[in-house]
Amino acid sequence: MTAPLDHERRIEATTGSAGQLLWLIAALGVAVVPHVPHVAPWIPLLIVLISAWRLQAARRRRPLPSAWVRVPLAVVGFAGVFITYRQITGVDAGSALLMVMAAMKLLETRGHRDRAVVVFLCFFLLFAAFLREQALWGPVYLFSGVLFVNTALLQVSRQRDAIAAGPAFATAGRLLLQAAPLAILLFLLFPRVPGPFWALPQRGAQAKAGLAESMSPGDITELALSDAAAFRVRFDGEPPAPSQLYWRGPVLSDFDGRNWRMRDFSFFPSLQEKVNRNGELVSYEVTLEPHGRRWLLALETPVFWDAPKAVATAPYQLVRFRPVEQRTTYWARSTLTGSTPGWMTDRGRQADTRLPAGSNPRSMAWATKARAAAASDQDYLASILQMFRDEPFFYSLTPALLGAQSVDDFVFNTREGFCGHYASAFVVLARAAGIPARVVTGYQGGELNPLANHLTVRQADAHAWAEVWLGEHWVRYDPTAAVAPERIQWGIDRAINSGSLAGAEQLRRGLLGSGLYMSWDALNAAWNRWVLGFGPDSQTQLLRWTGIAKPTLRHLVVGLATGMSLFLALFASWQYLRGRRGLDPLARAYRELCARTARAARARQPAEGPEEYATAVAGLRPELQADLKSLFGAYARLRYDGAASDQRVARFAAAVRRFRPARRPASQPA
Repeated sequence: MTAPLDHERRIEATTGSAGQLLWLIAALGVAVVPHVPHVAPWIPLLIVLISAWRLQAARRRRPLPSAWVRVPLAVVGFAGVFITYRQITGVDAGSALLMVMAAMKLLETRGHRDRAVVVFLCFFLLFAAFLREQALWGPVYLFSGVLFVNTALLQVSRQRDAIAAGPAFATAGRLLLQAAPLAILLFLLFPRVPGPFWALPQRGAQAKAGLAESMSPGDITELALSDAAAFRVRFDGEPPAPSQLYWRGPVLSDFDGRNWRMRDFSFFPSLQEKVNRNGELVSYEVTLEPHGRRWLLALETPVFWDAPKAVATAPYQLVRFRPVEQRTTYWARSTLTGSTPGWMTDRGRQADTRLPAGSNPRSMAWATKARAAAASDQDYLASILQMFRDEPFFYSLTPALLGAQSVDDFVFNTREGFCGHYASAFVVLARAAGIPARVVTGYQGGELNPLANHLTVRQADAHAWAEVWLGEHWVRYDPTAAVAPERIQWGIDRAINSGSLAGAEQLRRGLLGSGLYMSWDALNAAWNRWVLGFGPDSQTQLLRWTGIAKPTLRHLVVGLATGMSLFLALFASWQYLRGRRGLDPLARAYRELCARTARAARARQPAEGPEEYATAVAGLRPELQADLKSLFGAYARLRYDGAASDQRVARFAAAVRRFRPARRPASQPA
């Protein structure tokens, strides 16, 4: 019977106890969960299968697989990641590879070091999740996950089985709290590069919710059903009236009979000089959510902005050279006249009046007749609005499907639609009369959050309107206002029947739901502004607040080094005074043990641990080796394995009192 028992003990010594293994697998699960929606399904399945096999092998006391099994499995896992993602770098592919390697490492957890490696991989997986998602819930899960994984590290580092979860979590939490001041200091003073360094662009990422480069009537209804925030705005002073909040996005000029599309970007360096700045100027700060495309949002018409590498195109659309893949904050200043000066060439007029041959013939006939009866272009455009206002046109999120001649079908048959229907029809009717016109998409309005004093513009506020060339100016016309003026004055909530909203949306717009939503929105805005938006400019302002007139990188480095040194000195002093005020019984017994051992051989060095000190003294006094190994080993188990019950500490103290070694010979060096 001895041989099987010895075999089982060797297996447990090299693989850890069942409790430690459960903590290890649970920590891996906590670290993997945020990545599951973003990686290929076979990767979480692989982790589940390996974890189940590992637990079954531990339960049945089976040895771990040899290198002849582990190495081919690791190669297959690496190849699987490469075939799935066509690369091994980037957030998605890198996270997937890290998950596979962590699972493979479970197959060779033969000691404390191997188990610690798995735990450290779990830390990296938690931080990798933050590269993908920086919403407010992200750090909550991150901090909770770090606490759990840190607890798992304490458990798997023990020489014996895992202790109860409560004391383990308390110890891990205390360690994290002690490190928190140092982490805050590093966050504030560690030199930063512009922009959040954790927000890496994701190759091949799916397009995010937002405006597109094309539009067909009805497309924006999909955004109107989304409650996600598109961007947030803080104004210098009182915000403008809702009817003036037209946030300019993609300008669509090419029409194929059903769909509107953008033209290629064209730039004119002197564009801003032509804008009439004598009108009302509004200054504001925009925090734009990532949408994966190149344009920025600004009130029309922007005359100043500080977004890096951003320019205005010929149709006054604000764009930058790279897609917006991370949350972006910028200041801008705009005029709110609704009329923007420009120029019109013969080629431009031809392009902005072009309509496909043979498309929407009834609309063309109506436009020809109405324009002949109008005294001017302005009168003709007013007649279009009058038609929308007086005749039975309806504003609806669920309009009927349109036929091949979409504008004809809308104007003369269905007569119900969303802003895209009305803007498209208005521009087609304007062009049919020879008036240059185009569709502008963007957002209209916003919701003021009184708790944070910012305006939240949601995807539901997506809007489309028309611009017409009149008297050397591009003039805004919004035909939706003729059909549903409440949409422009009060937002989409007032423009649609609340009975058609989903239950969650009705709750959000209720009194309690609105208050909770506003509070959550304010928290998100504060998180974005003070944490995710904390960059070099914020550090400069922080140093100026301390009295440094012209902060430099040197001031940051000196401040960081000084702060860290001061914190470590205060922490060390606190620990020393805490120990002097009252040692626990185990510490008193250990101090007595070291004093008796010092008289027998030599004093313990400050950097020596219990077992290291015992080994060194045993080399000087071999006859004391057994007693030293027993006593110092018992202290290590009591102190670091969580086994320090009152009875065991009392027995250890009694054993120390019985330990009375002879003093070292006078000729032996101390």
